[in-house]
Amino acid sequence: MDSLTAQAVAAIADDSVSGAVEIAEQSAQLLLRVAHANPTLSPALLRDQLLAVGWDLIRAHPTMAPLVNLINGMLWKLDAAYERNVNAHYAVSEAIGEFKRRLRVHEAAIAETALRLIPEDGQILTTGRSTTVRAALRHALRAGRRFRVVCAEGRPACEGRSMATELATAGIPVTVVIDALAISLANSAQLVLVGADHLGSHGLVNKVGTYGLALAAGAVRVPIYALCGSEKFLPPGYMPPAQAHWPAEQVWPDAPANIAITNLYFDTTPLDALAGIVTEQGIQPTEGIEAWLAATHLHPALHSV
Repeated sequence: MDSLTAQAVAAIADDSVSGAVEIAEQSAQLLLRVAHANPTLSPALLRDQLLAVGWDLIRAHPTMAPLVNLINGMLWKLDAAYERNVNAHYAVSEAIGEFKRRLRVHEAAIAETALRLIPEDGQILTTGRSTTVRAALRHALRAGRRFRVVCAEGRPACEGRSMATELATAGIPVTVVIDALAISLANSAQLVLVGADHLGSHGLVNKVGTYGLALAAGAVRVPIYALCGSEKFLPPGYMPPAQAHWPAEQVWPDAPANIAITNLYFDTTPLDALAGIVTEQGIQPTEGIEAWLAATHLHPALHSV
């Protein structure tokens, strides 16, 4: 891997604020640049080079399914190009272009569907920073809906502050609260909306604190929906690498000796704790997700790290 690519991978790996869609878009641009850096590479060498960079990106953000689906789709396109004797570099460009278009189409479709969930003059609770949730709330505001948002700050990276700033800039009244208080405020909300890093049969993986919000919302009968396009569905058979442990200093910079600190950014919420999944094909009941997941085929190169 050349130094420029290594630097780009490191920058993406260090990004603890951007959402899964943003990380996928940055990764797509990097893979496109790698593919076109040497037009004379054979299809086999090009595939190996892209797969190596792809695995580095996946390991950097192991919870983010869009990375897996981006690379999965690219590998299948490369296989098809080889069988049809089509230019491999063109196949990569086509796969990445299709993936990026799907991201935008899905975001718009989810925002339109979520509009029917957002109550007039209601209070919506969310956590961390999700570009899909942000797009849905902005769309609702443009559609004339009036509402308030309470945003948990999402410690330790506190990306919820960025989310709150973006919503406030759009003209949405927003209050930032510490994560523990957000759980207590579930009974004053009419709706909880959360994003997703990935969704599988085991549950919804999202910013840590999502599971607590789901339990609190369920206890007071407030509906909680995950806004999750199919690019975040994990293909069956894929085993994600272990979640990274982030620096202990983010939690407690000057912790006394002999104190162990666990700093994880993501938790898993059982699907039956959610009222539904808002996808590009409408609101799906959680029990209907299994068939959709099964329709995705994992490339053999992604079966193991």
